Amino acid sequence: MKVLESITQVAMAVWVGAATGFAITAPRLFRAFGADRQAAGDLAGEMIYLLNNIGLVLGVVALLALLPRIRRGLNRWRVLLLGGALVLALVTTFYVFPNLEAAQPPNPIQTYAETDPARVAYNRWHKLSERVYGAAMFLGLGVILLGPLGSAEKERA
Repeated sequence: MKVLESITQVAMAVWVGAATGFAITAPRLFRAFGADRQAAGDLAGEMIYLLNNIGLVLGVVALLALLPRIRRGLNRWRVLLLGGALVLALVTTFYVFPNLEAAQPPNPIQTYAETDPARVAYNRWHKLSERVYGAAMFLGLGVILLGPLGSAEKERA
C-alpha cells in the first residue's frame, strides 16, 4: 500500500507543482517577450493546454492508485477532492478552452480598448480559466496534504 500512496503523492505533486510553477513564472514569460504580448500569450496558452492534459493523465493515475484504498482513513475525502480536480480539468478542456478560443479576437488583444466588447469577452473567459484551474489545483493540494494525515490516522488505530 505504501507504493500506491507514493504513486498518488508523486502524481499529484507533479500536477500541482507544474501548475504552480507556471503561475509563478508566467509573468516572466510576458516580460521576456516585451511588446510582443501576443506571442507570449500564444506560448502561455500552449503551455496551459499541455499542463491541463498532463494533469488529467496524472490525476487518473493518482485516482487509480487511490481507489484500492478508498475504505482506509481519509482516502474517501481524497478521492472526492481528486474527482473534483479532474472534473474541473475536464471543464477546462471541453468548456473553458473552446470558449476562450472562440472569444479570441482576430487582432492581438492589446490592440483593443479595455472596454471593447471583444476584449471584455476574452478577458472574462481568461479570468474564468484562471479561477477554474486554480480551484482544481487547490483541490489537488488537498489530496496531497491529506495523504500524511491518513497515514498518521492509520498508525494511531
